[in-house]
Amino acid sequence: MNLVVTALVKQVPKGDHSGRLDADGRLERAGSVAEMNPWCRRAVAQAVRLARETGGRSTAITMGPPAAVDVLREALAWGVDDAVQLSDPALAGSDCLVTARALAATIRLQDDPPDLILVGNSSVDGSTGAVGAMLAELLGLPFTGPVLSLEPVDGRLRTTVQYDTGTESVTIDLPAVVAVAERSCDPAKAPADTWPSPDTVRVVTTTDLPEAPWGLSASPTKVAQVHPAPLTRNPVIFRGHPQSQATRALAELTARGCFQPQTAATSPEPVHTPPSGRRAAVVVLVGAGSVEGTRALLGAAAGLAGEVGGAVVAVTTTGDQDLARWGADSVVVLDGDEPRAVARALVEWMGEGRPWAVLGAALPWDREVLARLAVAFDAGLMSDLVSLSAKHGRLSGLKPSGGGTLAEILSRGTPQIATLRTGLLPLRTPRADRPLEQLTLHVEPDTAITRTERRTGDDGDALDRAEVVIGVGRGVPPEKYDELEPVRVLLNAELAATRKVTDQGWLPHGRQIGITGRSVAPRMYLAVGLSGNLNHLAGAGRAGTVVAINTDPAAEIFAHCDVGLVADWQEVMPYLVDGLRSCVSG
Repeated sequence: MNLVVTALVKQVPKGDHSGRLDADGRLERAGSVAEMNPWCRRAVAQAVRLARETGGRSTAITMGPPAAVDVLREALAWGVDDAVQLSDPALAGSDCLVTARALAATIRLQDDPPDLILVGNSSVDGSTGAVGAMLAELLGLPFTGPVLSLEPVDGRLRTTVQYDTGTESVTIDLPAVVAVAERSCDPAKAPADTWPSPDTVRVVTTTDLPEAPWGLSASPTKVAQVHPAPLTRNPVIFRGHPQSQATRALAELTARGCFQPQTAATSPEPVHTPPSGRRAAVVVLVGAGSVEGTRALLGAAAGLAGEVGGAVVAVTTTGDQDLARWGADSVVVLDGDEPRAVARALVEWMGEGRPWAVLGAALPWDREVLARLAVAFDAGLMSDLVSLSAKHGRLSGLKPSGGGTLAEILSRGTPQIATLRTGLLPLRTPRADRPLEQLTLHVEPDTAITRTERRTGDDGDALDRAEVVIGVGRGVPPEKYDELEPVRVLLNAELAATRKVTDQGWLPHGRQIGITGRSVAPRMYLAVGLSGNLNHLAGAGRAGTVVAINTDPAAEIFAHCDVGLVADWQEVMPYLVDGLRSCVSG
């Protein structure tokens, strides 16, 4: 089989970016150094490999301003056969739905329709993780991802899909859209002096596409404003002998009450109970995520329902999971769980009586179902929110942006659709149990997808509700992790990591904290051997107390911690362990 493979690539700011909005309400990019998105580098590498191995052809496509041609020049230097840039000022400010539409129209311009469309699983600047599934819905194709491996077999594609808690063997019909995981292969990186001339890239504009509305004005979601990260930390930094630092740091943590058990005074808000009568619906997808994540999501939905005079409908594949106590007012039970087929069933069920909002966790199953719904309803998708509320009858949510900021996202679609990082949602006090009205919804099988072996790996879900989390950077080599075990056991902590650590395979992907990983809100976050990149700290910024250990006094982490030790972690850790024994037991 001679595969025709298309890789979609995106230009992103290199490192952190300001997160500011320009005069037109778009994220400001001017002046920042740009590069190819790390996930897209893997998509390019896999596209070139598969085309070469099958005697096919590969194409790279990007959408962006004229300067974005550089990511295509690099892709060509790596071995892509053709490159197409969609560039037009009319596209500025497009959200993920309008972007997916523009890319779908550009793909249709190709002389040979692709057998396989590869996308990066996420992007370091937006982390929507939605464009691939939206593209699949627009093109009428199956979708899977994020994949660690992919091989063509008898006209189909055999893949290994990566989840936070394990992997699954999935075979998918071609043509298809597939999202590539960061650890799937080495990145496509070519030296700038090997890049061909920009003239080798074919440029198209919206005049080459079917007539349609584009840009910010056509986008059902938008960034309303960017909130600076609140400066709530006043770092206390210790220097000197490791033993002295450990003693003073433990005294400071004890004074802050870090070793005291949580008291009832901090108990969360109870789950809202709606009034009787006709109510707007807040639909919640209940997938295979963590139980506590589901409970937090239902509680958040119940809070929203209380604000708009609505009620919560839980849509689940597994039946009643104590759903009433945590916020559900009725239940829809699906008799199938393939995302494409689930989306079709939900569209038919909702019909003209569209709900006020549809919510899900920021997990692969929920993301695909909701991305497909967003296309079907022309509603857009607010991705990876860390909180949400109702403003003037519309849904508003916050998500991490560049520079440690929080972007406020608004939706004008109907329904308003969003995925949330459930690890940052409060777990509310459950209400009294009661019987729920239940409807069973038939879901047709999806013959384009075959799932076989599901392998359970590390329980990354334990991070979501951990009281104490220890985050490690590249300053802690994997062969030294055992030296952290005494402090981990004493604090009953969970181990987490930066993206660079999980990218190298030192810890599982499900243990990654940051914009492109999990978000957590533990009582205490112990950052060991990590620099303090703001993309990482965005996932731990809601920790009660942040403790940092780093040998570099200029490390960024010391500007974002409560207690800092300028020391070699291997030298200071034995003293911390000795002191913690008395703190914890006392």
